Amino acid sequence: MSSCELEKPIQTISIVNNYKNWQWDSVFVAKNKYISLAVVPQAAGRVLEYNLGDVPSLWLNPDLFGKSFASSEEVKTDEWRNFGGYRLVPIPVDNCAIGADGKKTKRWPPPVTIGDSPYKVKLSTDKNGHQSIDVESGIQELPVPTFDTKSQKFIYPEVIDERLQYKRSLRIETASSLVFIKHTLMNRGNKTVKRGIMTTSQHISRSQPELEDGENFRAYIPFDEGLKMPDGEQYHINVTPESRWRYVDRNRMPLNKNNPEHVKKYYNHGTNWNGEVAPGIFEIQYDYYLMGGFHMISSKNWLCYVNRTNNTAFVKIMEPFDPSLDYDFGVNAAIYNSGMVTGYLETEVKTPIHTLLPGESFDYEEMQGAAKIVSTPILDVNRTGIITKKLNFDRVTTSLNGEYGVFNEGVAVLQLFDKSGEIVKKIELEKVNPLKAFIFNCSLEDEARLSECQLLIKGDYGEEYLLDSFTF
Repeated sequence: MSSCELEKPIQTISIVNNYKNWQWDSVFVAKNKYISLAVVPQAAGRVLEYNLGDVPSLWLNPDLFGKSFASSEEVKTDEWRNFGGYRLVPIPVDNCAIGADGKKTKRWPPPVTIGDSPYKVKLSTDKNGHQSIDVESGIQELPVPTFDTKSQKFIYPEVIDERLQYKRSLRIETASSLVFIKHTLMNRGNKTVKRGIMTTSQHISRSQPELEDGENFRAYIPFDEGLKMPDGEQYHINVTPESRWRYVDRNRMPLNKNNPEHVKKYYNHGTNWNGEVAPGIFEIQYDYYLMGGFHMISSKNWLCYVNRTNNTAFVKIMEPFDPSLDYDFGVNAAIYNSGMVTGYLETEVKTPIHTLLPGESFDYEEMQGAAKIVSTPILDVNRTGIITKKLNFDRVTTSLNGEYGVFNEGVAVLQLFDKSGEIVKKIELEKVNPLKAFIFNCSLEDEARLSECQLLIKGDYGEEYLLDSFTF
């Protein structure tokens, strides 16, 4: 192969006007034979599509198609410009605004410049020929003003304490469902700041517009009893029976506390927090009659959303939790059940809170992947794929078996080791890819001399990725 061929960009990205009739110009679309992503500059650089085949993961707000908004921070509580998709907010959220008493506070909607207004977007190509979609926000000034309902006026800060700017670089590969994302937050001001970011994916929560089948849309978080929240609790659910009751009464239907059926259904902190459904795995399903969040430390640095109507899983692999660092609410992950508009289930990743001197920045790397699976719950996730049934040896039938979703196109290979640690055999099993679940079952001979086996995915260029392993 010539050097010219090596340097030729791998064309995975195009710029499309009025993509899918969304009514925006210049939508940046990254696509291969397995996935498609769409980044919309006018919609705050949000990723408004991440599909595996024809299965979408992201909820979109059709009422805002074609819209864009200036960076004015004069917004009231009911004026959130929520395009849907994959977005971010600066954290901590509790000190981004100024209140009527002159103290720092939380504001809803969140800061506009970094969250709602148009971004600059461009393409770049690295030394390996991979194209990336690079986005850049405007300069976000903090604290932002709040609207005081008593005076019917905006309360402005006397001093701007922070100037932040956000950048994101995103790329895909040609034979994979993986998305590689690098986030950067920069201190553009002249004062030291303590900030991080929270990225959220707003996921679909119904299979048809007229259906309420939220039980089919689930999220999974791995946890470890050795990793607790600052108050010693494993997790927090920020919904009380009273708050849920008020939400349903105001937004869904009139409720009566003298009605035993109403009390049983709605006077609780939510019945969709399903708990530990496998060792170290917490499950949440969508509930249309709930507005509230769930905080917990993701012990294995992944989160997973599953559409069970078509057995499609979308995962996030983030940086490992570091107990020595400071995190907003003490956690690196959250799930949010939103009752807004048509409803969506959010998977949220929180970076550590960094101390940034003027001119400093921090980077945070994340991968996302998608795969067809056989069943739930999700037991584990790694760089190679998703495990729904771990590698197991049946001594009666002398067979190995397991169930998986894979992120890369390739060949599944079983690698066997003897008791001295030497590879005694490699067995090529079958071709795999993200669009079909991988059900593995293989008979073994002379298993008594084996110490370990590894299940690998081998790519087109000979690269091998470990999917699962088993010790005899």
